[in-house]
Amino acid sequence: MNKVSFIPIFIVLLAGTGCWQNEVRQTDAATTPVVTERSLLEAMELKALLDSGAQLVLIEVSKPNVYAKGHIANALNIWRTDYEDANSFPYTGMRASKAQMEALLSRLGILPTDTIILYCRGGNADALRVYWLLHLYGHPHLQLLNGGFERWRQLALPIDTTVKEPTRTDYRFSNTENTAILATLDEVLAAIGDTNVILLDTREAEEFMGVPYIDKDKVLPWKDGAFTFGRISGAVHINWSEAVELDEDHRFKSLRALRWNFESRGIRPDKTIITYCQSGVRSAHTTFVLTKLLGYPNVKNYDGSWIEWSYYYTQYQNVPIARDLSEAEHARQLQALRANQRKAS
Repeated sequence: MNKVSFIPIFIVLLAGTGCWQNEVRQTDAATTPVVTERSLLEAMELKALLDSGAQLVLIEVSKPNVYAKGHIANALNIWRTDYEDANSFPYTGMRASKAQMEALLSRLGILPTDTIILYCRGGNADALRVYWLLHLYGHPHLQLLNGGFERWRQLALPIDTTVKEPTRTDYRFSNTENTAILATLDEVLAAIGDTNVILLDTREAEEFMGVPYIDKDKVLPWKDGAFTFGRISGAVHINWSEAVELDEDHRFKSLRALRWNFESRGIRPDKTIITYCQSGVRSAHTTFVLTKLLGYPNVKNYDGSWIEWSYYYTQYQNVPIARDLSEAEHARQLQALRANQRKAS
C-alpha cells in the first residue's frame, strides 16, 4: 500500500522497494502530484511533478561539459570526482567518505528530508553509483529516473541549459550506515570457495576474460585504473548492461526477462551475491536490479572492485585471480592488436 507524506516544503519519498516500468501510476492533472514509495520514477511522472512546481532535488550525474549542453530543468550536476575519495588510497575509484558526502550534499543545498531523484546518460550506471552511496550512508528518500536522460530526450520532453545555483545547507546523515550493502576486500576474500556466496563480475566480457581490447580507438591491455588483467577467482560473469535496453530508450528490461537472465545462470535469491566491476559503478547498477527490482535480500557491492583487487595482487600477491590467458599470450595479443591498428590508420 502506498504511503504519502506531505510536509510544507518538500514532497517526501518513503524509501521503498519494488517498482516496475509497466506499472506507471496514472495521475490526474487536476490533483497535486505526489512521489510514491517506489525506487523507480517514469519520465512522464517526473514531468508531472515538475509541471506542478513540486520542489524536488534532481541530480544529473554526468561530466560538466555534457550537462552544459542540455539537461532536465532544475537538475543539479555532479560527476565522479565529486563523490570519490582521491586522497586516502594508493588507487582510484573508491567511494567518498561520509563526511565528504555530507560536504557535497551541503554544497548542493540538500536536506535529509529531501527526495533525491537521480539520472544520467548511458543506462544509469553512474546515477546508481550515487544512489548506492547515498543509500549506504543513510539518505532515506531516493528515486531513479527510468531510462535517464535518453528516455527523457526520446519523449521530446523539455531540455534546459540553465545552471541551477543552490543555497548551501548543513547536511548531516541522520540514519546509521547501511553496511549490509557494502562488501570489503576481506569479505570478498572470505567468500571465495563459499558455496553460499556468488561473486558476480558485471564488467564487459573482455575485462572478465582478461584479453586486450580496443575502446574508443585506443588499444588497452586492461581498463585504465586497474593494475593487471583478469578477474577475481571463482567469479561468474553477467554484463551489467544486459539489464537495460541500451539500443532503445535505456529503460530496464521486463521483470520476467531480468529474472530469467539471472536465475538461468545460477544467480538465485537464496544466495548472498557480491557484485563487482572496475570501481563499483556498473556493479552498483546490478545491485539495484537485484535488490530493488527483483527483491534479492542479500546483495553487496564490492566498492574497491577490480582496481583494488588488482592492486593487492600486483603489490602483495595476497589475493587470488583467474585468467584466460598467460602473461606471454596476453602480451602477444596486445602486440598484434597494436600492429593491426597501425595498419588500419
